[in-house]
Amino acid sequence: MEAKELGAFIAQIRKEKQMTQAQLAACLKVTDKAVSRWERGMGFPDIQTLEPLAEALGVTLTELMKCQKMQQQEVSVQDTDAVIEAGIDIAKYQQKMQRKKMMQGFGLIVAGAFVIFNAVYLHASVTFSAILPNSADGPTAVFYAGKLGDVKPYIWGMVGVAAIAGGIIRIIRGRR
Repeated sequence: MEAKELGAFIAQIRKEKQMTQAQLAACLKVTDKAVSRWERGMGFPDIQTLEPLAEALGVTLTELMKCQKMQQQEVSVQDTDAVIEAGIDIAKYQQKMQRKKMMQGFGLIVAGAFVIFNAVYLHASVTFSAILPNSADGPTAVFYAGKLGDVKPYIWGMVGVAAIAGGIIRIIRGRR
């Protein structure tokens, strides 16, 4: 199932029922931004929201998952298989997005820790040294020592703390 196809179907049925995105969102206890994101094909509804969504739109779960209204009342084996496959696709997509958010969070935490350690190092010694690799006489030809700009170490420390906090928030949001 494609997110754009499902989104177009949701929008079509919602408009037929003369509902706004905000009204549909209120029925489902989600934000209108979430409904907008679904209708634009930018993501899927949460797997636990599918059944209430079908009820709010006045369609069966099978019709919602197949993205088309069905004339017959009897559900075939192929329709059932399609619904199950679509549910599995949505679950896989949500797991993938959860892993992505978790990895981004861990990346921010590592970057923040690195910045904090460097801030502590700068606070302990206000100079740094570097060997520049592309000099005329080889890697040891140029040795540079001096202060690291005008940025104070405590500002770097605050940036590191903010990165760690952002990483933790990203991880918490990713687990929802």
